[in-house]
Amino acid sequence: MRCKIFLFSCIILLSFAQCNYVNKRLRHDDTILAKVHDDYLYSSDIKGIVPDGTAREDSILIVKNFIENWARNRVELHYAEKNLSAEEKNFKKQLEDYRNSLIIYTYESRLIEQKLDTVVLIEEIEDYYQKNKQNFILREPIIKMIYVKIPKDSLKAAQLARKFLQPDTILDYDAFERFCLTRTSDYYISINNWFLFRDLQNMAPITTFNEELFLKGNRLIDLTDDQWRFLVRIYAYVTKDGISPLSMEMENIKNIILNTRKQELISKMRENLYEKALKNEDIEFY
Repeated sequence: MRCKIFLFSCIILLSFAQCNYVNKRLRHDDTILAKVHDDYLYSSDIKGIVPDGTAREDSILIVKNFIENWARNRVELHYAEKNLSAEEKNFKKQLEDYRNSLIIYTYESRLIEQKLDTVVLIEEIEDYYQKNKQNFILREPIIKMIYVKIPKDSLKAAQLARKFLQPDTILDYDAFERFCLTRTSDYYISINNWFLFRDLQNMAPITTFNEELFLKGNRLIDLTDDQWRFLVRIYAYVTKDGISPLSMEMENIKNIILNTRKQELISKMRENLYEKALKNEDIEFY
């Protein structure tokens, strides 16, 4: 009988929520949905938990789970309250510290939003990079390359691909693009951007125990497996422990510069407020 009443109450409440209408009687009387010891869950407590457009069956399940989770939580809370000392349950200082931290954080965030200069010139980025190259050591090799994947038995396509990839640069990009679109199963062009050598190894069956020697000795790679032929032209590379190129670090350096500005802005604000308080004798030390 209780289950039927409970389910009926849920259906009524969900109908109201989905129609964006709350009966005045429910709003004023606030129907009780569950009780754990002396703690009550009311209809207003679950208002808005069901997204608009949710199916009726799903809506009922959402409400039922919410109510059950609330009951479980209140049962544990009740026994925790009974078994902890008054001192253990006193969180006044922690709550005050947390509130103060939130207030300060909100104020500082607003200050940053209003006063932070977010324009970072390319000259600033280049200057930072030149002065801090030791902070941009590569942990793994990077490459500039072109990769194509073609069916293993497509010998003419393989010959044409080698012809395109043999020179130090693609002589006819339009022709090469047409070739890739019509004769390859997959291709990737990364001449202007750097590419992780590890990612290439995931694309082609490249196995090596010495990445540096491999990259030094292989400019045009031609590999096959049971079905495919993989052709890779390496145009440039930087080995592990080398300096990461500026082009790879642009966004990273920009964020570093902006974070430094934020810290300087906050530090200056804090110092100005402190000096002002001292001057106005708002601070007294005993």
